[in-house]
Amino acid sequence: MLSRREPGFDEGDQASPPLLHKIGPASARLGVFGLAGVLVVLAAFAFSGALATYRAASATRAANEISDGFNDAHLAVVDEESLERKYRLEPAPAIRARHLAAAAALVAALERVRSKGTEEDARIVDSVLALHVAYLQAIGRMFAAVDAGDAALVLKIDGGEVDPSFDAIATAVSTAANDHHQAAVQLLARLEETDRNVAIATPIAFALGIGLIAIFGLALRSYRRQAQRAVAREAAGIRLSEQRFRSLVQNASDVILVCSAGGAVIYQSPQAESAWNLAPGGLLGQPLFVAFRVEDQAMLRDTFAKVESAPASTRKIELEMAPGAKDWRYCELLLANLLDRPGVHGIVVTARDITARRAFEQQLNRQAFYDSLTGLPNRALFHDRLEQALARSAQTDDRVGLLFIDLDHFKLVNDSLSHGAGDEVLIDAARRLQLCARSTDTVARLGGDEFILLLANLSSEREAMEIADRVILQFQAPFRLKEREVFVTASVGVAVGRANAIPADTLLRNADTAVYRAKMAGKARRVLFEDSMHIDDLARLELESQLRRAIVQGELRVFYQPIVRIETGAMLEALVRWQHPTRGLLLPAEFIPIAEETGLIASLGLFVLNEACRQTMAWQTRFADRAHMTVSVNLSTRQFQEPSLSADVETALSESGLAPSSLKLEITESAIIRDVDAAIATLGKLRKLGIQIAVDDFGTGYSSLAYLKRLPIDALKIDQSFIKGIVNAQEDTAIVQAIITLARSLDLKVTAEGVETAAQSALLQAWNCDRGQGFYFARPTEAAAITRLLASGSAASVRTEAA
Repeated sequence: MLSRREPGFDEGDQASPPLLHKIGPASARLGVFGLAGVLVVLAAFAFSGALATYRAASATRAANEISDGFNDAHLAVVDEESLERKYRLEPAPAIRARHLAAAAALVAALERVRSKGTEEDARIVDSVLALHVAYLQAIGRMFAAVDAGDAALVLKIDGGEVDPSFDAIATAVSTAANDHHQAAVQLLARLEETDRNVAIATPIAFALGIGLIAIFGLALRSYRRQAQRAVAREAAGIRLSEQRFRSLVQNASDVILVCSAGGAVIYQSPQAESAWNLAPGGLLGQPLFVAFRVEDQAMLRDTFAKVESAPASTRKIELEMAPGAKDWRYCELLLANLLDRPGVHGIVVTARDITARRAFEQQLNRQAFYDSLTGLPNRALFHDRLEQALARSAQTDDRVGLLFIDLDHFKLVNDSLSHGAGDEVLIDAARRLQLCARSTDTVARLGGDEFILLLANLSSEREAMEIADRVILQFQAPFRLKEREVFVTASVGVAVGRANAIPADTLLRNADTAVYRAKMAGKARRVLFEDSMHIDDLARLELESQLRRAIVQGELRVFYQPIVRIETGAMLEALVRWQHPTRGLLLPAEFIPIAEETGLIASLGLFVLNEACRQTMAWQTRFADRAHMTVSVNLSTRQFQEPSLSADVETALSESGLAPSSLKLEITESAIIRDVDAAIATLGKLRKLGIQIAVDDFGTGYSSLAYLKRLPIDALKIDQSFIKGIVNAQEDTAIVQAIITLARSLDLKVTAEGVETAAQSALLQAWNCDRGQGFYFARPTEAAAITRLLASGSAASVRTEAA
């Protein structure tokens, strides 16, 4: 056994002089030819090994690239299907554009496969592209049906054409990706076998070549030199070889160790001192395993035992260094069994630093599977973990739950405070969600302000709802952005299922549907998915399509209801109605919420504005005594936030010919307090046009005198909820009197909404309220009835409002 001597050198390896004297010129010539043959064989062996390694590596890389292409295609298919569902629930050009982008990504991925794959891959690509063309054609027809509001045709195309094409495409690309992945695995195994054979054969061939070189070199000189001189030359060559070996070992970047059969270190190269921060000979006599992390030692012992039990075998292993290594953290060990090798008699361990490589691999992994902003798993990793959770639940009969979290009012933060502030909110939101998750759960970011919480091993739906309540509570606290606090609540959709009962994509769709319902119900709440929601969604989709058609086909009607002066008793006012072709006249409560959710409220509001201006101008022109008639138009929150609002109002006045002083716009108090500074800027632009401004539903939006005195407004409209109680409720009486007094002090006019009794009217008149409106004075009626009223001359001090 060796101690501090370098392995590989033994005095018994020297040739004896008598043998050299027996080698003559003929043997020398034979030795030359033999040496040449050995060199040729060695060169051929090295070339064939390198060629085999290169071919295997190239084939493996190609297989992985093709597998990645098919995987990218599969992700694109999943995105197409998700966007298809989203478009059905909420048609929008942006969603359709994203669907087209997903389709283009699928085609691009398949074209990459075609450029790098085989003829069989090209055949699969052609087949999938043909299916995809059919799928896009069906999608086009289905989107047209969605836009037309034909729900029955949507279902027919979806079930008969879209779903079969989607399933065929998904199956084809997934199968192809798996096939190429398996091929890559097999090629890697072959490459590993080739490397192992080369690693085993190379030392043996090298040793054989060195031996032949030494023997034949001495043979060429033996017939001219005396045996003693030949022995001296051979000894000098051995010493030179030993010096070269020692120089290579001492200056190599790798650490080289030789261990006994039991694992004790019997030789360490000088590099161990600088690289591992060891004293000279610091590992000699100690077990090899102590140089590595405690958690990895069992794995290293097992690998060492396998190498020790198989002569001439080699194995490779990656593990982490023990604390104290100077620069290294991760290490690759190559263990070679040379116990039977003369001069070595040990297991040679070559250690290489792979810290930089591991860091690069981890960086690539994070880029592929983690969100760069929040550090959470991204959509791809989430889908993988969801599939794994469902697979485990099939064996344990546990449930899997999803909490789909959508941040409320996040767009307002981005638009008003910058995207940097939005990023801070997203980072803090991710932290809060992680506080709500259990150790077995996964928090992921799907994109934008959408997060998902994967709940594994659920015992019941109640457990999922309790976690959802924790999420809601976490988002009640304000987000601190430097010197500013903002409130961003969360809407949560909850879906729970078992592996045998529901696919992963369906479970995700159910959670998406539930969070949409939470948004509709007022936000900042959680909703558990129910099967009836899909039926309700179809009904809402049908009504939305009909409303879109109603705006285009002129089915909307503007009714007018008087706003009267309290002291005179004269009557008049106005509201929008929908003359539905089959359901008759629909009140605003039946279609305004859908218009607000889908964005149609902007088009609807613009229609009311234009029609009210046109009709009022017609009354002013026809009735000379009504030249100063004024019309009030309500603005929705969405319409008030439109950048084109001022231009739309100016266009309506210009096209109708109505004077700006004859138009009053009413904005709800809640719409103003969302962003007071932005609201003041918008109201200022409107006032510059010469129109009047009123705050509608005053008293319901948690008013603040600090901003009220800054608003460029002309009037306040007291919400009808306060007017109802002024006869019997002291609280309502005090509130209404306070609002009237406040308006007087600010030189604002006051209108009371919802006046229904003579007693209410009398009290308001006694309190010096300027105007009133409600069923006590008149109900909303069509423009023709107002025209007849004006023509009869029975309406005094008439002022109309359109909403």
